[in-house]
Amino acid sequence: MIDKYIEIVGSSNHRLNAMAAGSREAIRVALSKKYAKVGVTIVDDIADLEALVAKKPDLVVLGMKLILLDPAQGYDDSPKVWLSDYLEEHGIAYTGSDAAGLAIQADKPAAKQKVMDAALQSSAYFISTIKQPTFAHNLEFPLFVKPTDLGGSKGIDEMSVVYSQSELEAKIGAIHAEYGSDALVEEYLSGREFSVAVVMQKSGDLLAMPIEIASPADTKGNSFLSKAVKKADSERVLAVEDAQLKDKLSALAIGVFEALGSRDYARIDMRLDGMGTPSFIEANPMPGLSSHGYLSRCFAINHDVGYEDMVLAITHLGLERAGSRG
Repeated sequence: MIDKYIEIVGSSNHRLNAMAAGSREAIRVALSKKYAKVGVTIVDDIADLEALVAKKPDLVVLGMKLILLDPAQGYDDSPKVWLSDYLEEHGIAYTGSDAAGLAIQADKPAAKQKVMDAALQSSAYFISTIKQPTFAHNLEFPLFVKPTDLGGSKGIDEMSVVYSQSELEAKIGAIHAEYGSDALVEEYLSGREFSVAVVMQKSGDLLAMPIEIASPADTKGNSFLSKAVKKADSERVLAVEDAQLKDKLSALAIGVFEALGSRDYARIDMRLDGMGTPSFIEANPMPGLSSHGYLSRCFAINHDVGYEDMVLAITHLGLERAGSRG
């Protein structure tokens, strides 16, 4: 038993996309087999965050990114405190990326632009904001339309692939009205879909672990990870058997990880274009740590690493960084 105190952090505020209670408990059980003290803290406000810091854990396993200082103002308008920044200020180590690395997940266009600025492949795009809606573009149909700042495939459905200007304007309008979000419009990538876990190794090298996500075709014949597919759990997760393709996916994922300033671990999503070339879709620098999540399946399918060993590996990265800092 290692004499370290670890706190797992989540929230009861579902708008914050915090780690689910089942995942928190699974992580607690896994870590309790190796570490002397493991607890779970729910952080919903600044008082909870202050109480967490007062406990002085050796490491915080982050299951959320931020808190709202004034929830009554709503998510977009409330002042926010990033947990990683707050913990850093108080000298407490945590797992994963810093605030700058995490913020990129909530701004998909900014992530795409950073990737493209690094000379990495991502499809052409434009943005239609709520405040200044625009439908003018020089992209080639079909296009794919989704919210700029929502996760979990929210706003992604059979109407997300558009083939005409009228369909485009209707989907943009729906995202503005139904989700209160700006719309990201991209040239549609018609090929297969993949997710790649990228994890730092003890050597300092980055290890990439790709999986294919095969979704059933919708009524238009398109296959992608929509909200309905996720809810039905109807996608299949497959090993990437083609060595050349696996190398291309891994190289792009590592390049994206570095371009976005990620740390410790992340999950990078991509699709193939019509020519079979991998293209970046979006990044998740705080992927879910559930036993059924894509991250855990990346570990299991590529290296036969079980759930508990994955959790221990991620925890060790945070503790190792804390040790080098101290």
